[in-house]
Amino acid sequence: MRRPAPRWFAPLLAAPLMLAGCGTEKSEKSEKTGPNEQVAEQPRATVVDTSEPLPALRTGSLAPVEHAELKGAIAAWRVEGEAEYVEVKLPITGDDLSLDWDRLHVELEGGGPGHVGVLANGTGASEAQVLVRRPKSAAAPEALRGALFARRWQNGRNEWVRVPFGGVGGGKPADDAQLVARWADALAHVLGDAWTEPHPWKQFAAGRIATWLKKQPVAKSIAGSDLLRARPARTDLSQLMDTTTGVLSMQEALQHDRGLRLSREEGPRTVALASLKPPPLAAHPFAAMQAALPDANAGTPEPLAAATPAEFWYARVDDVRLLLRLLDEADTWITPVVQILQQNPEDRGLTARYQRQLGLRRSDLAKLFGHTVVGEVAIVGSDPYLREGTDVTLIFALKQPEVFEAELARQLDGYRGEIAGIEASTVKLAGVEVQRAADPAGQVRQHRARVGDLAFVSNSPGALARVLAAAQGQAPRLADEPDLKYMLARDPGVHQALAFLSDKFIAAVIGPQQKILAARRQEALAELLVPGYAALLHGWLFGHAPKDTQELIAANLLAADELKHAGGEAIAFAPGQAARSLWGSPDALTPLVDLPAIEKVSAAEQTAYDNFALGYQNYWQQFIDPVAIRLDVRGAVADVDVRVLPLISATDYSEIEGVVGKSRVAVTASERGVSAVWAVGQDSGLRRDMDQLMRTLTGKGDVGLGWLGDWVMLGLDDRAGLVGMLSQWDDAAQLPPKRERSPLEDQELWRQVGKFPIYAAAEVKNPTMLVATLAALKATLESVAPGMVQWGEVARHRELPIVRIGISPSAPLLPDKSIADAAGIYYVQTGAAIVVGLDRPTVTRVIDDLLDGRLPKAGAATDPQFVMQSRSTAGAPLWTALLWTLQGQANTASKSALRSAEILLRGDPQATQSAEGLARLGLQYFGFAPLNAHGTPEFTLRPEGAADPLQGSAIAPSFPPLPIPGSPIERLMQRLTAVRGEVSFDKEPEAAGPDARSLRTKFSINLGAAAP
Repeated sequence: MRRPAPRWFAPLLAAPLMLAGCGTEKSEKSEKTGPNEQVAEQPRATVVDTSEPLPALRTGSLAPVEHAELKGAIAAWRVEGEAEYVEVKLPITGDDLSLDWDRLHVELEGGGPGHVGVLANGTGASEAQVLVRRPKSAAAPEALRGALFARRWQNGRNEWVRVPFGGVGGGKPADDAQLVARWADALAHVLGDAWTEPHPWKQFAAGRIATWLKKQPVAKSIAGSDLLRARPARTDLSQLMDTTTGVLSMQEALQHDRGLRLSREEGPRTVALASLKPPPLAAHPFAAMQAALPDANAGTPEPLAAATPAEFWYARVDDVRLLLRLLDEADTWITPVVQILQQNPEDRGLTARYQRQLGLRRSDLAKLFGHTVVGEVAIVGSDPYLREGTDVTLIFALKQPEVFEAELARQLDGYRGEIAGIEASTVKLAGVEVQRAADPAGQVRQHRARVGDLAFVSNSPGALARVLAAAQGQAPRLADEPDLKYMLARDPGVHQALAFLSDKFIAAVIGPQQKILAARRQEALAELLVPGYAALLHGWLFGHAPKDTQELIAANLLAADELKHAGGEAIAFAPGQAARSLWGSPDALTPLVDLPAIEKVSAAEQTAYDNFALGYQNYWQQFIDPVAIRLDVRGAVADVDVRVLPLISATDYSEIEGVVGKSRVAVTASERGVSAVWAVGQDSGLRRDMDQLMRTLTGKGDVGLGWLGDWVMLGLDDRAGLVGMLSQWDDAAQLPPKRERSPLEDQELWRQVGKFPIYAAAEVKNPTMLVATLAALKATLESVAPGMVQWGEVARHRELPIVRIGISPSAPLLPDKSIADAAGIYYVQTGAAIVVGLDRPTVTRVIDDLLDGRLPKAGAATDPQFVMQSRSTAGAPLWTALLWTLQGQANTASKSALRSAEILLRGDPQATQSAEGLARLGLQYFGFAPLNAHGTPEFTLRPEGAADPLQGSAIAPSFPPLPIPGSPIERLMQRLTAVRGEVSFDKEPEAAGPDARSLRTKFSINLGAAAP
C-alpha cells in the first residue's frame, strides 16, 4: 500500500520565512536594546541568561462541581431470586439537557458490593432513567438516593459535575417484568461501547449479560427484548494475522463473540499448509554485496552465532554484567516509560516469568556467573512474542564449567522451596542429554545441556532441540548466513553487544506456520480468559467471587463446555487462579515452537493468510530486511547503532529520505536545549515543495529556495518561557489553568507566546536571493493586510540588525493593544544563515553559536543526514517541561489501568483488598497487573470508579508535586541527561540494486546516576 509522502518538514521552514521582513527598515517603535545587543567595535558573544523563575506546578485535587439535586420518583420495582431491581425516573430540563452523562457509574446511598447501577439514557434525554440491581430488600423501597456524574463545558473546558438525585415512592411501585431486561440492556450497551469503555472484559460482559438474561425466569416474558436478538460475530480471522493489529483490539473482538457464545465456523481443516504461499520476497545478493566492500573480510566473528539456528533472533553480550545492567535499566525506566507512551501501563511480570521458567535468578547471576565463570552470553529465540509467551534460550561460553553447574543447581533449589512439584528428569534432544526440571503448572520449565565449552539453558524443549542441532552442525547456523556475514563486514568493529534479526527469522515470523499458529493461539487465549472473565462478572453481580466453578456455572455465567477449547483441549480452572491448558495460561502462553506443528488449515485460514501475505508484500515491496543493532556502554554513555537493510519502500523511511535527499551535515554537540538539524540536498523534495508554496503565495515565479544552503535547524532553547507556555495549557500533569478571558484576549498567554524559546535557522548560500524572496513576501503581506503588520529593526546584536515582525497596535479588531507588544517574530541574518524565533534572547543566543563557529556545516560521506539532540539538567526549564509532559502522558495513559482496576476491584472485593492481591488477580485473569501513573498496582474503589490513592480517579483527579518519588518518570528523569540521535541513508553496493540504500540510526544516551 503506497501512501502519499507528506512533506512534514516544509511547514516548519515556511512559517518563519513567510513572516520575515527585509531587515533594512526601522519600525516606528523600537524596543529597548537587550543584553549584548549594543554596537561594539570588536563584537564578541557573552551569553546572558535572563530566565525568569519557573511557574509553579498547580498541585491539588479537582473535585467534581456539586449540582443541585434532581428529584424524581421510583417508577418500577422487581424481585428476581435474591436480587431486586429498581427504576428511578428523573426529569431533565434547561442546561442539564447538555450534560454528558457517565452512564456506568452511579453512586448509591448505602451501596456496596453487588449493587450495580446504570443510567439507561444519555445526553439530550428529557428524563434520566436510573436502573439498579442489588440484593433484595425485605420490602419495596420507599426511596432511592445517590448521585450521577456528568461532564459539561464550562469556562472554556470540560468539567465533571456530581449530580445528586432522589427518587421517592408514591405507594408500592409497579412490579414490572420488563425491568430486568431494561437493566440488563442498559448495562450491556454501556459496557459494550468500545469507544468510551474499551476493554476485552467489558466486551465479554456485555455479551454474557445477554446470554445470562436468557436463563432468567423472566426471560419468557421479555422475549422481544433487543438484548436477546441474534448478533453477528465480530471476529475477523484476518485481524489475527495482521502485523499491525494490536492485541487489545484482537481480544476485544474475540471477547465480544465469547461473551455472546458465538462460535466461529471456519470449516474443516483440509488445506495442506505446504500449499500456502508466503510473501514472495527475494533475498539480497549478500555474497556479491560483501565482495564489493572495501574489505570483504573485515567483520568480527560471532562465535555464539555458530550455535544459533539460522531462523532465530540473536542477542549477544560480551560480559554477563552488561546483560544484567541492561535488564536493570529496562526494569527501572525503559519498559515502564514505553508502556506509558503506548497507553498500556501494565505489568506482565516478564522478568520474573522468564527467570522462573529458566530456573535462574538475576540477582545472583553477576556474582555467580561473572566474567571469571562465563565469557560471552547469547540469548536466542524463534519468535517475537515475548509478551504473550515465547521460547528463550541462553548460551554461555564457559570458563569454569564445574562452578557454573553447581551454581545453576543451587539457584534451581531456591525455586524448589517456593514452587511445589518441581521434578527432575532426563530427555534427549538432537542426540544430546538434557536435564529437565519442571512443575505441573509450568512455572518452572528449565532445560539445560552442554556441548563442548558451551552451556545451554532454555524454557523450551522445542527451541533447545533446534539450538543443539545447530551447535552440532546438524541444522543451518546463523553464523553461516550471508546476511549476518555481510552486516558484520559492512560495519566492522568490536562491540560489547550485538542483536541481529536475520532474513530467515523474519521469513519464519511471516510464514504460514508461525502466523497461523500465532492466530490460533490468540483464539485459545480468548478461550482461556473466559472462565476468569466470568468469575469477575459474578463478583459484579453478586458482590463476591464464586467459591468454585460449579457456582459459576449454576449462575449461568459460564457454561460447562467453555472449560475446553474449540479443539477439545481441556481447560483447568478454579476461581482466583489462572485458567490453564495445553496452550498455557493468560499470564504465560505456551511458546509457539512447543505447540504441535500445523499440517492442515481451513479455507478461512488460507484466505486470511493470503490477504496478510498480499498486504505484507505491497508494504515491504521487494525484499526481506535484516536488522543489526550494536551497543556499547562506556561509563555513563550508551551508544546504540542500528542498521536496517535496505531502505523500505512505501514507508516513512523513504519519505524522510525524500526530504533530506543525499546531502550530509556535520553538527557540533549541543550545550543546552533540544534541536533537530536536517541536511537539505539539491535533490531534496523539500526544495520543490517550498518553491511551489512560495510562488503560489506571492504569485511570482522568481521566488523560492534558491538561497537555501545545505542545512535547516529547528530547536527549543532551555529557557523559562518553555515552561511558561506549557503552564498556560497543561491540565494533564496539574490543575487546569484559570482564565478570566478567552485565549485570544488573555494578555498573559500572549506574553508567554512572546517568550516561547522556539527557533528556526537555515544556511544561506545566496543572501541576495534571500533578500529578494523576503521582499516579495513582505510586499505580498502588505497588499493582503495593509496596516495590520509592523516590522523593522528594533536592536542590534554583534553589529547585526534584529528585525521584529508583529501585529500593529492600530490593527482593527485587536482586543487589547498590549497584545501587539507582547508577541512578535524576530529574525537575524548573518552572512551565512538566517535565524527566526519568537523570543529575542533565544535568537541572539543562537546567533552567538553561529558566529562562534558552532553552526552546522556540509558533512562528509560518513556524516548523518538528520541529527536530533537534547541536553538539560535537573530543575532546568527543558527538564521541567519534559517532566510535566511525560507525567501528563502517564496520567492520561492511566485511564486504561483505572478501567482494569475497577473490573478487578468490583469483581473480587476480598482478593483485591491489597495492592499485592490486585496485582496477583490481574495476572491470573488478565495476564497483567494494571499500574497507576506512578508505577504501582495500588488502587481503591470509589463511587465514580477506580482511583489511585495518590492521584485520584478519572472524575476526581489529584495532582501531587513532581516528580513523584519512585515513579518511572522520576527514574527516567534521573537517568537521562542528554540524547543525540543521527539518521542517514547509506549507499549500498551496486549488487543490491540501483541506488540501493540502508537506513542507519545512531543514538548516544547520557545516563545520570542510578537511583540508590
